[in-house]
Amino acid sequence: MKQYLDIAALAERLRIKRSTLYAWAEQRTIPHVKLGRLLRFDPDEIEAWLQNHRREGIPEPASPGHRHGTDNIDALIATAKAEVYTRAAGNQTRQGQTRR
Repeated sequence: MKQYLDIAALAERLRIKRSTLYAWAEQRTIPHVKLGRLLRFDPDEIEAWLQNHRREGIPEPASPGHRHGTDNIDALIATAKAEVYTRAAGNQTRQGQTRR
């Protein structure tokens, strides 16, 4: 006779909270058998379910030059400086301040 997993055993095996399994079962996201108020999980069905939900490959991180939607770090720096500094009488001053 096949041995089914109970909620505690599957939660421990998957290293997730039991409440997550209850939610997935209620949403019919994870294969399960309901015996009255008890949930049981077929280990073979769970393994197949895990294989179907496996993500292929790991996304590569964005290159530093493409963060925040810019291809040119010099343009990003120039924009930041323009937001902080203004020109007054040929000298750079902080916005809202004047040099004397």
